[in-house]
Amino acid sequence: MTSQPATTLAYQSHTLLARNFVYRANRFFQNSIELTINTLHLKKRHVFTRGNRLRLRYLVSGTAGLALTIGLYASGNIGPQKIQTADETFMAALENTQPSAETADHILSMMMPQASGNKNGAILSALDHFRDGTGQIRRDREVLKTVEMVAETESASPAAQEKTIEIAKGDTFGEALMSAGLGGNESQSIISEISRHYNLRGLKPGQQFSLTLEPADTESGYQFAKMSFAPDPLRTIEVYREDDGDISSKIDEKQVAKKREARQVSIDGSVYGSADKADLPDRITANTISLFSYAIDFQRDIHQGDKMEVLYDSYRTNDGYLAKTGDVIFARMTLGEKQYAFYRYETLDGQVDYFTEDGKSIRKSAGLMRTPVAYGRMSSGFGMRRHPVLGYTKMHKGVDFAAPTGTKIYAAGDGVIERASRFSSFGNYIRIRHNSKLSTAYAHLNGYAKGIHPGVRVKQGQLIGYVGTTGRSTGAHLHYEVLVNGVQVNPKSVKMIVDNSLKGKELRRFKNKIHDLNQEYAQDLGLEKIKLASNE
Repeated sequence: MTSQPATTLAYQSHTLLARNFVYRANRFFQNSIELTINTLHLKKRHVFTRGNRLRLRYLVSGTAGLALTIGLYASGNIGPQKIQTADETFMAALENTQPSAETADHILSMMMPQASGNKNGAILSALDHFRDGTGQIRRDREVLKTVEMVAETESASPAAQEKTIEIAKGDTFGEALMSAGLGGNESQSIISEISRHYNLRGLKPGQQFSLTLEPADTESGYQFAKMSFAPDPLRTIEVYREDDGDISSKIDEKQVAKKREARQVSIDGSVYGSADKADLPDRITANTISLFSYAIDFQRDIHQGDKMEVLYDSYRTNDGYLAKTGDVIFARMTLGEKQYAFYRYETLDGQVDYFTEDGKSIRKSAGLMRTPVAYGRMSSGFGMRRHPVLGYTKMHKGVDFAAPTGTKIYAAGDGVIERASRFSSFGNYIRIRHNSKLSTAYAHLNGYAKGIHPGVRVKQGQLIGYVGTTGRSTGAHLHYEVLVNGVQVNPKSVKMIVDNSLKGKELRRFKNKIHDLNQEYAQDLGLEKIKLASNE
């Protein structure tokens, strides 16, 4: 083998070295372009043409960079060993999922020695943007950027505001909304939606609304999101903003179920107070007293220790709230040794009435009501007395019941309204004709029930007016008269007995019905058995 001259070997060695340098410089240049594209988030089409050729402006810049690299190589700042080291380190960084901060700095020191350790350099600053909490550089820069944008948005976004609006005395709902920071258009839309479900005129001071405001690009920085309030325990109205910005509403109503309930009341003081202690609803108490008013004088006949028993319909929600009460189904009063019981019964022809145990209608078999007022005490009876206003003795041709203004007054019997207007010293006055001979009169009324006027037919126990103190009167009371052939008589001396009892098949059906009601009442109270009323 012929030995080559040293000059030739040296030339070949430098040629190979130069080629290797150019090859590595070219790879270094390509990798630098890729790193730049990824670091600066450029799109590849902005750097390369459709033919995958480097665009002219980058080619010129790249050539200048290559020339600079060659110059640095010639000056000894970048040698083959440094290029190889930088290239190997760079490739390792690309293959490493999470290159360390030191690795990234080393890459830059190989590429740009003058930037080594300079954290304010452009490329270093860009890389610092992608470091995590441990100083590692994430490879998926798009994900990291999205995370950072979300974090910045969340930290900069204001939170929603929760407010409670309470209606003050004299305020309108619109004024309350404006005070809470809502604009006129929003307030009007909210009012319009609520009015679909509820009459806002029924709002009372103290009514509360829950209001939520959400961040928005408005002058105040917020806009209406939602609102809710409960006009009663059964309904909740919600007003809310739709995704498209429109304001809508909905109403949530609790389901109500009908059930039977039974109560026993031991009289200790007033009837109403005793009933309240036994958890008997006020409306049921009033209706029960009205039923027994056909046979019992609640001012004189009731004593301590007497009992009242009631079976009635109620309507409750699943959580036990009493939405309303229904009919009294069965009621019994025990006054000393006497018992009175009434049962609600619907006849075969659809007529509903209350009957005694032997099938007699209490509305007609017991004559006129002895107490035609919901409650109150008898303050003056029929007969001679000293007139409280005129000051001298005069015949009192009726019975007075002292009661608060507004107390309900009932028709003492079936009949037709003859008069419903002011009448002399009686003030507001009603007279009812029951038959060709018998009439009743009601004086000093505060007002008349709806629909009461001359010619109207009324039933026994129907509401006709309210207690007042109109005309010649010293205080709120009902002056009640019974007239026979136009002459006032003592109400206790008059009875209007009508045989309206159930008979035959209807009576047998009624007997079976009341047997079932008695057992139902006993079961509701947990009793083993129940005695039937004696109807004394």
